[in-house]
Amino acid sequence: MDTRRPLRVLVIDDDPDMHDAVRMILEPLGFAVCTYQTGQAGLEAIRRDPPDVVLLDIMLTHPSEGLQVACELRRDDRLRHVPLILVSAIGESIGMEYGREMCPDAMSADLFLEKPFDSGTLREAVTWVLEQRQGRARA
Repeated sequence: MDTRRPLRVLVIDDDPDMHDAVRMILEPLGFAVCTYQTGQAGLEAIRRDPPDVVLLDIMLTHPSEGLQVACELRRDDRLRHVPLILVSAIGESIGMEYGREMCPDAMSADLFLEKPFDSGTLREAVTWVLEQRQGRARA
């Protein structure tokens, strides 16, 4: 009997449709998906029980809310190792430039996904950041 817990992906996005889409894509693959609509709620959950991957929208209720969460994650010694995928509909080049201006630490995210993305892209992104984390743990 396999007693390992499923890998957990924590999603912080103000769009409930995004929550549903991520669940539909990742849960059949065996991931446990937790969703939060605000940066504060997501950050509290991460601090309580760090997930295996964080999928974080750059712009939540407030334009810089997602970046503030990313900054806090990267500045926290206990959480900076958690793989972080930033997502945004504003595009990678604009999003990264905006992020560098708001909080350079946030730009140490493991990956950036531009919305909308398809199911294959999300699966590949989550798999890739987990493999990168395992590689860093072995090094």
